[in-house]
Amino acid sequence: MKASYLSSFRERHKSELESKELDKRLLELSSLFELSQQLNASLDLQSILDNMLLISMGRMLISRGLAIIKTAKNEFKVLKAKGVEKSWLNRTLTIYDAPEEPILLSEEDWPGAAEFKEVQIELLLPIMFNNKLKGLLGFGRKLTKQPFNNDEIDFLFSICNIAGQAIENALIIEELKKVNRSLDEKIQELNTLFEIGKELNQIFEEEQILKQLSFSLMGQLLVNQFFVVLKKEEGWQVVFRQGSYFQEDCCQELLQECDQLINIEGPLLVNESEQFKYLLESKIQLLVPMAKKDKIGGFIFLGTRMDGKPYEPLQLEFVSTLANIAMISLENARLIKETIEKERMEEELNIARNIQSRLLPGEFPLLQSFDIHGLNIPSKQVGGDYFDILRLNENELILTIADVSGKGMPASLLMSNLQAALHTLYGENYTLSQITQKLNHLIYKNTSIEHFITFFILKLNTSSGLFEYVNAGHNPPYLLTQNGQIEELSVGGFLLGIFPEAEYELGKGQLQPGELITMYTDGVTECMNLAEQEFGEQRLQEILLYSGFKFSAKELNNYIVERLNEFARQAPQSDDITILTVKRN
Repeated sequence: MKASYLSSFRERHKSELESKELDKRLLELSSLFELSQQLNASLDLQSILDNMLLISMGRMLISRGLAIIKTAKNEFKVLKAKGVEKSWLNRTLTIYDAPEEPILLSEEDWPGAAEFKEVQIELLLPIMFNNKLKGLLGFGRKLTKQPFNNDEIDFLFSICNIAGQAIENALIIEELKKVNRSLDEKIQELNTLFEIGKELNQIFEEEQILKQLSFSLMGQLLVNQFFVVLKKEEGWQVVFRQGSYFQEDCCQELLQECDQLINIEGPLLVNESEQFKYLLESKIQLLVPMAKKDKIGGFIFLGTRMDGKPYEPLQLEFVSTLANIAMISLENARLIKETIEKERMEEELNIARNIQSRLLPGEFPLLQSFDIHGLNIPSKQVGGDYFDILRLNENELILTIADVSGKGMPASLLMSNLQAALHTLYGENYTLSQITQKLNHLIYKNTSIEHFITFFILKLNTSSGLFEYVNAGHNPPYLLTQNGQIEELSVGGFLLGIFPEAEYELGKGQLQPGELITMYTDGVTECMNLAEQEFGEQRLQEILLYSGFKFSAKELNNYIVERLNEFARQAPQSDDITILTVKRN
């Protein structure tokens, strides 16, 4: 009977133990279920990790714990630390061969155990999702000082497995938030650049554009130490400076480096470049090229930021785009300025052309025995060629032609001075030689050595056809005689403006009925075609020989111009063309 009692007692005790074990298992499952609901209800990674540690440590009276998330290959970051030195929070750990099964660091020879043992972490559990390691949970010893048994390890590992899905979701949400923040920053950056670009495009002064650029750099990058360099026709120039770092002498020294920097492709952090690290000695932290049409037209040299923080990738993109927008605005401002200047010059040249055209004869004298005609075609809006017809008295005329060295406005001004001086002198009782000497002295006195004038003056008696002339270095006019011969009128002396005391010889002749004299400037004989051949004196002489007798003075002059155009074809006119012909009927 005693044996039967003992057997019954054992059965009851076994049943009670099994019942307690079942209750324990049910409690664990219930806890795990509640934990699963709690973890998956949250999308905040910090909250999930916090609950994992608090539930685990509270359930088993664990003294310390770490929640670690994998951030890259072999790199892990401590996001939660309880009961451990604060220095461990946010620490980045490099872990090779991270465990994918729970390990007791005191019992297994794992290579990475030493670092965890320093802070008395005894148990390390992997957080897995879809067979991929997402992180680690580390626990110190229990307050009861009892070792972890298999059931406890299994329970903690179950928590890790349950948390895997929640952590994966939280990581995805974190990444989405990061992307959204980046997008928001990018949108804000684009809006800012749009507003800045709109403002810059409304400014057409270089100084104002650079000022607006400086405001943008200070406001958006928090930098107040920088200077801007632009490439001008005369070389690199510092066009703007801000702050005390970069004094004038420092900036001038750095200009010598610009040619070496011309090939950089984008913003350059100086401390990350071995080639240009020496620029740190000049307190330069960031170098930004300013591009126009794929060519670098300037640089922005920037010092440290006011908040002491490094330049971030988004800021580098921002300042690069800003620099290019500013460069485009500066280029547009330059082109607009050039256009305005060109229009102003064209307007002034038109005025000068109108004034100059009034200096030339507007009409020609109507004479019974002589036919006179002249024309002037400047290569530019104003030129340096001059011809004139001046009446001395009822029977005498002065005909003159001149060619001022150079072209454009300077030549036009010198021609105007010559015309004014001649109009003053011709009415006085001077010979042609004396008039030429006085003009020479005046030109020499009032111009530099590189400016001179070729000059021809002829006085004609309209009753007898007798004439006298002086040729001061001018292309010799041609006299076409009755017998079909061409004579050159070359007697005279040096061109005007070279020797102050030059003397001039007087030439004489007589224009017989049917004969003519054609005066011209070198724009006629030096007219070029596309093959770079000159029209030459021979072609001009042939025109006079074959057409001089049959054409009037006006028809002859126009015919010469027609032949010049045929010869030149599409080649541009390189010099002023002036022709003056006098023909005795």
